[in-house]
Amino acid sequence: MIDVILLTGFLGSGKTTFLNEMLPVLARRYRRVAVVMNEFGSVGVDGRLVDGQAAELVELQNGSIFCICIRDNFLAAMEKLTRDPKPDMVVIEATGVADPFEMGDFLGYPEIKGAYRLFGTITVVDAVNFPKVIQTMKAARAQAQAADVFLITKADLVEEDQLTRLREVLKELNSDAVQLTAPYGRLTPAEWDMILSLPAETGRHRYLGERIPARDPLVSITIPIGPFADAAEACAAVTAALPSNVLRAKGFVNIAGRPHLLQYTMGETEIAGAADEAEPVGQLVVIGVNLKREQISM
Repeated sequence: MIDVILLTGFLGSGKTTFLNEMLPVLARRYRRVAVVMNEFGSVGVDGRLVDGQAAELVELQNGSIFCICIRDNFLAAMEKLTRDPKPDMVVIEATGVADPFEMGDFLGYPEIKGAYRLFGTITVVDAVNFPKVIQTMKAARAQAQAADVFLITKADLVEEDQLTRLREVLKELNSDAVQLTAPYGRLTPAEWDMILSLPAETGRHRYLGERIPARDPLVSITIPIGPFADAAEACAAVTAALPSNVLRAKGFVNIAGRPHLLQYTMGETEIAGAADEAEPVGQLVVIGVNLKREQISM
């Protein structure tokens, strides 16, 4: 059977950054690694950020892979991966609003039944924003409860007592999961050995039984954006335009004639370095609670 690692984590937690750190490690241990990348918005952004480490990259957009809206596309993609030359490891990066408990049902569908086994679930936890969303976002709680491993990111941006409290909360939500701190998504060789030595299907029991799916009232809207003279102008414009119910926004924008990655997470806007000139620019994917287009002043 083909091993599957499910990579989860709420919006803006750092899943794609961690994925880029994980792929070279997996490439040294597996003959052929494929990635299935799921984005909630209608425009793909994260797929362009994945380094060329995967033998195959499948992008699924405009909804969660576990939702009926793109379920057939997900099953078709997973079935196609079982054909030669098939991988021996598939990493599924789920959208930040996905309920991972639905994965158990999907691996049992006739199209792919018996082809895959769930190696484990890694949940990326943003030390800054997780305490804000865990109280109101059902998906964030489900992702924590499904984890075999917690990857805590942005720990350097919080005080030690806040980090201690976060670890306590994670322990309360899921006492079985291993907790690791991953600065910039990086782990030590010993920590990688520990993750990849976990017994296959370590947390499989957590996926069994009847459960109400965790669905949050989140809406994705794609808007035109830019161009801008500089990064400061772009950050100021986005921060001013987005209402308080926006949790995440990302896209490639034109700054001084070149494409740059812009990311917004719960009030904070940042610009990454210049992207490849081939990247399409001028579209921002915005995700928010009960979001309406007229709320965005851009």
